[in-house]
Amino acid sequence: MAKQFEGPILPFLRLDAAAAVPKFRQVQDQLRQAILKGYLRAGTRLPASRILCEELGLSRQTLVRVLENLKAEGYLEARQGAGTFVSTALPTPAARPYRRKPVANAPDTLPLRLSRIGTLSRQMSADIGQFEAMPFLPNRPAIDRFPFALWRKCWNSVTRGGRVAALGYGDLGGELILRQRIAEYLAVHRHDPCDPEQIVITPGGHAAFTLAVLALADPGDGIWFEDPGPVTAYNLFHTLGFRMCLADVDSEGMDVAGAAMRYPDARIAFVMPSRHHPLGVTLSLPRRLALLEWARMNDAWIIEDDYDSEFRYDGAPLPSMRSIDGHDRVIYAGSFSKALYPGVRVGYLVLPPRLVDTFRNLSGLINRSVPVETQLVLAEFIGGGHFASHLRRMRSLYSERREAFLEAGQAALAGLARIDCSESGLNALAWLSSEREDSAVRRDVLEAGLQCYPLSDYTVAIPKPGALILGYAGVPAERMKPYLGRLAEALSR
Repeated sequence: MAKQFEGPILPFLRLDAAAAVPKFRQVQDQLRQAILKGYLRAGTRLPASRILCEELGLSRQTLVRVLENLKAEGYLEARQGAGTFVSTALPTPAARPYRRKPVANAPDTLPLRLSRIGTLSRQMSADIGQFEAMPFLPNRPAIDRFPFALWRKCWNSVTRGGRVAALGYGDLGGELILRQRIAEYLAVHRHDPCDPEQIVITPGGHAAFTLAVLALADPGDGIWFEDPGPVTAYNLFHTLGFRMCLADVDSEGMDVAGAAMRYPDARIAFVMPSRHHPLGVTLSLPRRLALLEWARMNDAWIIEDDYDSEFRYDGAPLPSMRSIDGHDRVIYAGSFSKALYPGVRVGYLVLPPRLVDTFRNLSGLINRSVPVETQLVLAEFIGGGHFASHLRRMRSLYSERREAFLEAGQAALAGLARIDCSESGLNALAWLSSEREDSAVRRDVLEAGLQCYPLSDYTVAIPKPGALILGYAGVPAERMKPYLGRLAEALSR
């Protein structure tokens, strides 16, 4: 005998009159889920259509539509003279009575069964600083000064008439015109020429890092990593299963000799030679040469993260490590996140020629391609001279703001913190004079309506004195003094 449903209405049916989804769709979706979750088991008879119509406020025509749809999908079956039943052809799940509150040890509360990478990713933060844009937010360019009108003009030029070239997947290595423009920029402004065929376009800097480590190393292989260093990159490599080989950073950059002594068998060195983040130091020439020699002797690779290299205020940008690499051991990674705006999500790799095919294929498997429209617009923006003009304007603006920050900061924070502002980048460091933890001080700064990052957030194992990372690039020069006064009050608490 078929199991009868007891009660005037199915308890899980809850209609929302204010919802944009029509009532018939709400009932249909909820009935389907009730069957899939085992609240309604195979062979269960549904209440009479008259009862359902009255209780739910539906017309018979609407309810019939729902039932017919579910019959067509195979969830329900009609029996002549007996009514409508849950299909007996469906597998019978374990009994799970309907509950309004979560049940202990129910499937949705049991531990997730994940891969090793999935498990590690739950433990590692992927936060990239999506905070409210309060004054001194680190790593933030002056987005309000970006020439969006020119960008839109380039976009309209590229997409006018629905050009077919902008609508497909595109080249696995990136659109040739963009690779040509990047190669021209590197040759003219970085004195680092390369063939456009050596470039692979990626959806941002982190995608470039991911591609490089997956192509060049196996899980368990060692990666030299500067400590302190960019925590999201550390979390990425650790999550992918690599052995993190921490190297100290001093006034000359990564301690190459120390890393070579402790981790001679590492497969990759991840380094920021032009401007270390967050300390702002540059890798000295003797250490650059030592790092290149280590890579040559050990058949290892160097991933050069060219962080904030465009914004140097005392002379021209420093040459890249790749430009002095005579043995093709350097993978150069660049992006447009700081030079344009973070949401553009375009990065690139400059590769030794023998790696190009491998990286192109792997990029196609993982990313397929960066949106072609965005690539073509960026190529138009660079080719029209707008990118170079924008960089000149931003260097001038950030230089002005840096000077205002230094002048006002040294006065406002005297006795509270020592300002350390390198000649490049978008951030400064405030080394705390007190013994307070920088993470505790940050809470006071946030309460004052300002933003900063504690240096301890970037430190893995090698301790550093307490410091705050402050972004000055997004703060107008005339606002530096009052904001720094507010910061001084927060540090005085």
